[in-house]
Amino acid sequence: MEKPRLQLIIDTDIGTDPDDAFALTYSIKNPNVDVNAITIVQGIPLARAKIAKKLELLLGVNIPITVGEEGPDYKKWVAGFELEALTMQEFKEPFRNNPFPIYTKDTKLVCIGPLTNIAYQLEKNPSIKNVKEVYIMGCTGDHNIAADTEAAEKVLAEPWNIFQITKQDSLKITFTPEELEKLRGNRIGEFLYESAIRGIRYLKREKTAMYDVLTVSAAMGEDYVKFKQTAKNRFVSDGVDLKLKNRILEVIKE
Repeated sequence: MEKPRLQLIIDTDIGTDPDDAFALTYSIKNPNVDVNAITIVQGIPLARAKIAKKLELLLGVNIPITVGEEGPDYKKWVAGFELEALTMQEFKEPFRNNPFPIYTKDTKLVCIGPLTNIAYQLEKNPSIKNVKEVYIMGCTGDHNIAADTEAAEKVLAEPWNIFQITKQDSLKITFTPEELEKLRGNRIGEFLYESAIRGIRYLKREKTAMYDVLTVSAAMGEDYVKFKQTAKNRFVSDGVDLKLKNRILEVIKE
C-alpha cells in the first residue's frame, strides 16, 4: 500500500533572500509531497507572486498562488532589487489571483515569511483551524517574527504543534558564489543561481544561507533537522545534519 503524499501549504515572501525560491523548488520537486497552495506575504506581494509564478513555470507546475497581505511598515523590508527576477514583459503580464486556500486536518502549514497572512486567516479563513502542524522559519528576534510581532503573537498562541527553525541552525547550511556554480546546467538551476548571486551582491554578503530549506525539509518529514521539545506543543530546532547541503544540490540538478 502506497504511503499517502504529504500535503503542504507554503506561505512565503519570495523575492528578496533567495532561500524562499530554493525551498519552493526543494518541496515541489519531492515526489512524495503535494504543495497544494502558495500564499505570498510582505511588501510588494503582487511582484513576489509573479516571481513565484515564474518559478512554477520553470518547474512545470501550476499551483494556486494567493497575493496576501503587505504587512506593517512593509517598505522597511523591501530591499529594492526584487523586480530584477522578472523581465519587463513578465512584470506587466496580468496575474490571476486565488483566494486563500482551504486547509484540512492533513495540511502541514509551512511559514517561511512574516506571519501576517496566517494571523489574517485566523480571523477570515476558518479552515486554517483544521491545521495540526505548523513549521516556522525563525524564533524571537528573527526577521519573520520581528517584521510583524502582533501577528506572530497571535500565531504562536494557537494550539497547533509548532516547529520553529532557529537562525543559528539555518546558518550551518550555506553556499558561496563558487559553490553556487554547481547549480548551473538547467533552467531552474540558472534561475536559482542568478537569484542567489543577486541576493549576495545587493545584500553585501559572502554567502547565502538556506534558512527556508531547513523549514520545508522538516515539514516533509526528512530527518536532517533535529528538534527539542520546549513546551507542550512547541519544538525548536536543535542541530542540522550537514548532508542536507549536498541533498539540495542533488534535488536541483535532478
